[in-house]
Amino acid sequence: MLDSLQQIFLSLIPVSFVIFLGWLAGRKKIIDNAHSHSMATYVMNFSFPCGLFMLTANSKPKDLFNGSFVIAFWLGLMGMFLISFLIYKFVLRRANHESAQGAFVCAFPDMAFMGIPIFTALLGKASVLSVAIGNVCTSLIMIPIVTALLSANQAQKDSIGQLLWKVITKPLVFAPVIGVICSLIGFHTPELLGRSLTLIAGTTSGVSLFTLGLIMSSFAIKFSRLVAVNIALKNILHPALMMGLILLFGLKGIFAKEAFLLCAMPTATMTTMFALKYDTQVSESTSSAILGTIISFLTLTVCMVTVGIN
Repeated sequence: MLDSLQQIFLSLIPVSFVIFLGWLAGRKKIIDNAHSHSMATYVMNFSFPCGLFMLTANSKPKDLFNGSFVIAFWLGLMGMFLISFLIYKFVLRRANHESAQGAFVCAFPDMAFMGIPIFTALLGKASVLSVAIGNVCTSLIMIPIVTALLSANQAQKDSIGQLLWKVITKPLVFAPVIGVICSLIGFHTPELLGRSLTLIAGTTSGVSLFTLGLIMSSFAIKFSRLVAVNIALKNILHPALMMGLILLFGLKGIFAKEAFLLCAMPTATMTTMFALKYDTQVSESTSSAILGTIISFLTLTVCMVTVGIN
């Protein structure tokens, strides 16, 4: 129990530190927080797609398509997205683009920035593959849906074909697709290319967290009803849904633990990047990401005890 708590603190404190630096830079006007738009574009169009490509391209096909684990995990991610979207749309009476952003916040766990360090420490390096599998789902299904709905709000005159083209040409979408294809055909990334992509991909965590702090410096963090709904759905309902799917599919051992704990992660920083880029629920998304991460100190510990990690 103490070891698990220590690992959570070792993972979350550096995250909080980088966010604080971004906030301090914006608050003290060291960096104009207006530049957060450009930094968000950098993460979404360059560094994160490079990381997704390397994760998928260097994975074995049998691991990427690991039967019941992949199906159950993907259902956990997309099932939460659908539930949250319906709640936003029909209970909270929000527009499609707002419902998409809200569902994105509630269903996209922080697999990369929190999942990787926690899993490496607690479950070993091999468990990081589940992060890649989860990112394939979010990149091929969730992100295109969110991108289409958010883009439609900004470009009402675009046809369905034009919107579809905009979605599939997004680096976040086609990069992991190319990575999966490379994995299937057995293409090995040349060392020089691999080192180059890894170099830029390595900046994703730091830049996105710093950008989140920069965004925070221009928006007051408010605990509103909508933020409370987001945190409850993401930190509590999402892992509960995944547990139900684990029991339904009969998952056991390390795969069950990985799927459950990944869904128990708080909202991904990437959702704030989308909110900023498309100017949709920026304050709510930012507040949900920060407060949800703080609350995850407690919820993640409970989830770890539940699956027997100590």
